[in-house]
Amino acid sequence: MRAAPARIRDRVTAAHAQRVAAHPACWANVRRNAHAEPDRPRRWRAARDALWAHVLPYLPAGGRMAVVGAGNADDLPLTRLARRAAHVALFDLDAHAARSARRREPLRLRRRIAVVELDITAGAADAIAAAARDRVPAPPAGCAAALPGGPYDLVIGDLLYSQLLYPALRDLAIPEPRQRAFLARYGPALTDLVVARLHASAPRGHVTHLHDMLGWWPGHRQPLGAAELLERGAADPHAALAAAGHWPGPHDTDPRAALRRLGRAPDATALWAWPFSADVTYLVCATTAPGALDNQGANLNSGAPS
Repeated sequence: MRAAPARIRDRVTAAHAQRVAAHPACWANVRRNAHAEPDRPRRWRAARDALWAHVLPYLPAGGRMAVVGAGNADDLPLTRLARRAAHVALFDLDAHAARSARRREPLRLRRRIAVVELDITAGAADAIAAAARDRVPAPPAGCAAALPGGPYDLVIGDLLYSQLLYPALRDLAIPEPRQRAFLARYGPALTDLVVARLHASAPRGHVTHLHDMLGWWPGHRQPLGAAELLERGAADPHAALAAAGHWPGPHDTDPRAALRRLGRAPDATALWAWPFSADVTYLVCATTAPGALDNQGANLNSGAPS
């Protein structure tokens, strides 16, 4: 009587392993959503306030907006966004996490919030991570396509850029030199693809890109502390960004660089601290630009580093 349940468990386990192997980038991010610390909403209050102040001028009352990479939405002022907008679409690989965020909202606001399960890279990140694992060239990606349900007045790319490839490469135990080679080789084109998709979704609106461009934690120092850099950024954010661009960080997946490659100058830039955990702080760079791009196409070169 026990053999049949054991065989069923084995088949379920094998099927799950196959799904994880086929989608390494997707599952790397799902795993991280599941490990959210319970005090994050309290610790991230100031970051939510900073985001609200930055995007408010670009979200018309009664407008339509989308958030890509919403996850648990702990970094989003979701209640305020849903009060102002008529429709808020939360896009994420992990629909379970986004649905949990929607359930936390009052019933009258939940009706305005839609959850859509979506891989914004359309499989490209999974293909690159699998290529790194299997030591083969990554296949090219297609051109960018607009998000479903659009057009939108405002689209937010929510701190997803540094997570496009790195978590999967790390979880796959790819050697660090090969990680760096794949990020340098494929990160810019993959970021271009994502940025182009977001802008195609707001042709008459705006897109806000949130990027955790620098980090501070034990053993990982920067030339300046976060508070000192933010003080400089308050006087001249562009000078602070120029300096920080030479410091260690996920620069291969920087959406600001993607905007330059795609021919779009930002309308507004803001910087704030994101206290990710008790001993980890990130610098968030918020960049808002008009939706329509001069060049909506983005393709990945199929070569591979050795």
